[in-house]
Amino acid sequence: MLTRELLRFDQRQGRLTPRFVDARNQLLRDLARDMTAVYLSSEGQSRDEIAEAVAPLINAARSPLIAKGLNKLLGDRCVFREAPEGMEERRLEIFRMAGTLLQSAGMNDLPAYRRAVAHALDGEGDAREPDPDQLALGLHADHPDRQPLTGFDPLEPEALLHRYNLALAQGPLLWANRLTVHIRDPDPGKQRRFFRHLKFLQLLARLARDKDVEGGFTLELDGPLSLFDVQRKYGIKLALLLPELCQLREWRLQAALLLESRPLTFELSDASGLWAPEPRTGSYRPEEFEQFAAEFREKISAWEILPEAEILSLGGQELVVPDFSFRHASGMVVHLELFHRWHAGQLPARLKRLDGPGSHPPLALGVDRALGKHPSLVPLLEASCWFQEHGLPFNQFPPVKRVADALKGFLLAP
Repeated sequence: MLTRELLRFDQRQGRLTPRFVDARNQLLRDLARDMTAVYLSSEGQSRDEIAEAVAPLINAARSPLIAKGLNKLLGDRCVFREAPEGMEERRLEIFRMAGTLLQSAGMNDLPAYRRAVAHALDGEGDAREPDPDQLALGLHADHPDRQPLTGFDPLEPEALLHRYNLALAQGPLLWANRLTVHIRDPDPGKQRRFFRHLKFLQLLARLARDKDVEGGFTLELDGPLSLFDVQRKYGIKLALLLPELCQLREWRLQAALLLESRPLTFELSDASGLWAPEPRTGSYRPEEFEQFAAEFREKISAWEILPEAEILSLGGQELVVPDFSFRHASGMVVHLELFHRWHAGQLPARLKRLDGPGSHPPLALGVDRALGKHPSLVPLLEASCWFQEHGLPFNQFPPVKRVADALKGFLLAP
């Protein structure tokens, strides 16, 4: 992701347009190659040292702003060694020892004083002579700028420039208060992967089929600025959806933004020229999903978790993509949809639909306790017959026992 000061865009007639770069431009490809080479040759060096090495390339670039953006993306692909635990205590120990030795006789020679401090702290019996310089370098090893580089995942120059354009497109989504996305792809596998990724990001969309477009769907999502908290975290989730959109054959995104109190519109589509690499694996599941699934299989024998949650119809064009689907030993399939703390805009409509007339699919509702305490939602949850019968509150992620109890309610339903 790029920070606000590294984004490049134009604002004209109420529209925000990213200033994409040409990934085939040879000067930019050379810049991307040279900057990548700095990182490839910097293993063991600190962030400060890498920044010093890459600074001449940034300053000499035709557009230093582009160079700074590329540098940010390269830095995001690095792994730095974390400082050992107890670093603050170790530093205080060094300072105390150094202060005590400074008051000793014969400590008016700086090199001798530094060697004496190193010897005094060398308690591991190493046959090698203690190195005062290494001791000094490690004195602030817990500071991020002093951490050494231990790993780097490079990109080819053209791929890095494409990644830069993608980051330019992701940035404005942090300011979105409403998104409408139209998608179409004849490949059912890509459709399932997209909807699965939507749920893994804990994004809840109002989903409907496009009547006039075969295999098409329309999704409406509330953005971070329409929520009562966790705005930036949710905005990042919206931005992380964009690479998945780029995998689909046809897509169009329209966003309503609020930038510095100024309303703007923002549009992207498959014609924008954005490119994102194919996911390394289509089976990725966030850690909390994996933990829940493993614990459920271990503790609940009467139900099995299905590998794919099916798309459910709530009547008309309205659809639901549940977070989980379960099959009971009797053959009955029940689904679970989770509403997290940033889903305040979608929960009332779901309750109204499920409490309304007609038959509905067996859908249990999990509601984050922080969301359930919102003043506008408390009376709705208390008055909802569906939630009272088939709902469960949770913190962070629902306990398996409580989920099993909610599923069991559908077995007992007439």
